[in-house]
Amino acid sequence: MGILFQLYASFFLIGISAYGGGIATIALIQYEIVSMHGWLTATQMRDVITIAQMTPGSIAINSATLTGYKICGIGGALLASLAVITPGVLLLIGYTLTVSHLRSKDALNRVKLALHPGIIALIIYSVYTFGSISIDGFITGGIAAAAFFAILFAGHKVHPVLIIIAAGLLGIAIFH
Repeated sequence: MGILFQLYASFFLIGISAYGGGIATIALIQYEIVSMHGWLTATQMRDVITIAQMTPGSIAINSATLTGYKICGIGGALLASLAVITPGVLLLIGYTLTVSHLRSKDALNRVKLALHPGIIALIIYSVYTFGSISIDGFITGGIAAAAFFAILFAGHKVHPVLIIIAAGLLGIAIFH
């Protein structure tokens, strides 16, 4: 029972802190799941994030489901998934009730603007931590750099999914 409570509490905290969206959430998930509790190794976390990004839905909910399943089976998957969405549901209800009573939305907009630098910091940290786990040599670093610059310079001419597929195929060809 204790592990289920810890699982719920961890993903509830992740859900509270997930204001910045999926990429920003990776740092929070990494901290709770790998650093704090040691439920997954850094390599297992990389695999969870990779699968979570490939499946429909948010990174937070997909990671919660996969991690919960790994730790406690189907019950853990359901509990972690519920935990990560509960804060968002409560926040949405509170926001809806509060905004309808505000005379000026300027204060709310200032709060949202003040959160942006923190979210940017989480995104940069997520890129750093996920990159340091995923890029383990010159070849993977080269593929990552090539994909990044292709996405950066292709603009709207090439869909980013095609570049990701090309990077995957290149990786398959090199590491066969």
